[in-house]
Amino acid sequence: MHRHVLHLRVDAFPVAVERLRDSSLRARPVVVCSRHSPRSLIYAASPEARAEGVFEHQPLTLALKRCRRLVILPPDAGLYERASRAVSKILCGYSPLVEPGGWGRFFVDMSGTSRLYGSMQDAAYYLRKEVVDSVRLSGTLGMASNKLVSSVAAQVVVSRGDLYAVPQGSEASFLAPLRVRMLPVVQSKTERSLLAEFNIRTAGQLAGISVAQLASVFGKFGGVLHRQALGVDPRPVLPPSTKSFILEEHTLDEDTNDDAILLGILYALIERACRRMREKSAVSKTVWLHIRYSDGMDATRRKRLEGPMPVDPVLFRILKPLFTKTDYRRQRIRYISLTFTDLFAAPDQIELFPVAPQDEKARNLVRAMDAIRVRFGETAIATGRVMH
Repeated sequence: MHRHVLHLRVDAFPVAVERLRDSSLRARPVVVCSRHSPRSLIYAASPEARAEGVFEHQPLTLALKRCRRLVILPPDAGLYERASRAVSKILCGYSPLVEPGGWGRFFVDMSGTSRLYGSMQDAAYYLRKEVVDSVRLSGTLGMASNKLVSSVAAQVVVSRGDLYAVPQGSEASFLAPLRVRMLPVVQSKTERSLLAEFNIRTAGQLAGISVAQLASVFGKFGGVLHRQALGVDPRPVLPPSTKSFILEEHTLDEDTNDDAILLGILYALIERACRRMREKSAVSKTVWLHIRYSDGMDATRRKRLEGPMPVDPVLFRILKPLFTKTDYRRQRIRYISLTFTDLFAAPDQIELFPVAPQDEKARNLVRAMDAIRVRFGETAIATGRVMH
C-alpha cells in the first residue's frame, strides 16, 4: 500500500492566531518577539513584515531599522497551544495518525482512507475547508509519500490554500531544482557555508554526489544529506508525546565570553528551572544545555541526573563542568538555554542515606529564598553570582 502523507502548513502561525484575537493587526507588518532584550530574535513574522525585509530568527534591533512601523507582540504560548490543539482535533477526524511539527505545521497520514473520503486530493480540500470554517486559519497543503517531501511541497505552493501533490516515485525529480536550504536537514550556517563552498546550490546537485564524497566532508551526516536530497524519508507519522519539559533561556544584551557573566546566567537559569520544578513537585532525569555563538553556530550537551533532584547550588556544581565542555570555541556567546526533560513526580519517601551537611545547608538556603520570593516578589533576593 502506498503511503499518503499530508502536510498542512499555516504560515506565520503565531501571527495568524494573534490576528484572530485582534482584527486590527490584519494587513500590518507584525512580528512575535520577546522584548526583554534588544538582542531577542524574531519568532514569527507576517508576510507584510517579510516584504519589508523582516524575517524569522532576525535580531529585533535590525528588524526595527528595516521597518519603523513594525508591530511587536509578546509570545503567548498558551494561546498558540490552544489553537494548535483545535486544529489537531479537526485533523484527527480524518486520521488517527496526526503529528504536530511545530507551530502551524501538521502531518497527517491519510494512507488507506480512500474508501472513506475518496481521492486524497478531495480529502485534503475537505480537511482544509473544515479547518478554515471552524478555526478560521488557512494554510497550504502538501501531499507526498513521506513527511520530508510533503513538508517541502507545502512550502513551494505560491497561492494560499492550494494543494501540491507529488506523485509516488517522483520525489527526487521534484526536489532536484529546489535550493538545498529547502531540505529540513540543511539549517545551520555551517552546513550552508560548506555546501556553498563546494558550489552545491540545488538538491539535484547534492543528490548527484556520492555518499562517500559527502562523508569525507560531513562525516556520518553526509548520508543523511544524500538521502534527503533524493526525497527518502522512512519516518512514520507519530502522535505527539505527552511528556512535559521545563525550558529556561536567556539572550544576552551583548555577546560575551566572560566566564563570570556566563556562569552567572547559568546559575540564574538553574534557579528559575528548579523553582518551577519545586512548585510542580517534579523531578527531572535529564538536562540539556544549549548555547549559540555570535557567528550562529550551536552547541548542545546532555547530562543524566541520578537520584533525587539536587538543589540550586548543588546542581550548579554538577552543570558547571558541562558548560565548560560545551563552550569549547573562542567565540562570544549570544544565547544560553537549559531544558529539563523526563519529568516525573517527586517521591515522598524518606531518603535512605543521610544528606551531606553542605547539601542540607544549601536546601535550607533555597527554602528560605523561596519563602522570601513568595512573600516579597521574585526580585526581593538574589545570589551574588546572579547579581554579577
